[in-house]
Amino acid sequence: MLRPEGLEYRGGSWDRLYDAMQKGYPIEARITRVTWENDSPVWELDLEVARGQVPMDQTGLDNLTLMKKFTGQKVLVKIRGIDKNAGIAACSRLEAVADSREKLFRYLKVGQDVDAVVRVVTPKQIMVDIGGGVLVEVPRAAATRRKAFRLNDLFEPGRQVSVKVNALDQENDIISVSMVDGADPWERAPEFRRGDCVAGVVTHANARFVMIEMLAVPGLVGLAPPPLRGSLDRGDRVTCMVASFSREKKKLSLRLRGTMA
Repeated sequence: MLRPEGLEYRGGSWDRLYDAMQKGYPIEARITRVTWENDSPVWELDLEVARGQVPMDQTGLDNLTLMKKFTGQKVLVKIRGIDKNAGIAACSRLEAVADSREKLFRYLKVGQDVDAVVRVVTPKQIMVDIGGGVLVEVPRAAATRRKAFRLNDLFEPGRQVSVKVNALDQENDIISVSMVDGADPWERAPEFRRGDCVAGVVTHANARFVMIEMLAVPGLVGLAPPPLRGSLDRGDRVTCMVASFSREKKKLSLRLRGTMA
């Protein structure tokens, strides 16, 4: 049954927990810590009047490192049991997410834009919640065209983003999404002219050349000779002069002019 908006539980917070357990609907709670029970890691949740406990096999995650990354975040869980005397509620995020995943497969369409929330950021990918706690891994190439920045410089847990559904396969339990459009940055680039002064960020530097991503065109990278004095590191912001540009050959030659604060 659906609960009316504004409904207040007569028994307070305990009544809310029992109602959620009996009717099987998920509730939202914040993860306050990762601890151990019987030598196994568990999430501890703040349920106001009780401590929720979610063992690893009920988190929907496959390792302790991911469990720890969710500390402090809110998750949807189902109540599996309540010990009022001990002030503990056994919870499952796995069951809550399974229901959400089934619903998503019913209404998602390939090509559809979906609001999502970043939950986990690693050097190679991010994980986004596309609804009801359903997590989808987004590899770096599908998360951003930016090459000069680390993913955790661009994204943080809790950030709201928009993703596009690329593939759906309910039989194999696959949902694939992307956060970048399909446009080629070389096609979106302005017509750079020889002598133009441009701003960029170093993506790679060695003794032979420096690769510089244009700040105005994410994903568009040009080459410049290394500086005569000093050195540059990835992430350094620089100004350059355009030496040549070819959209057809996808080549942008630059000359370093200086660094930016």
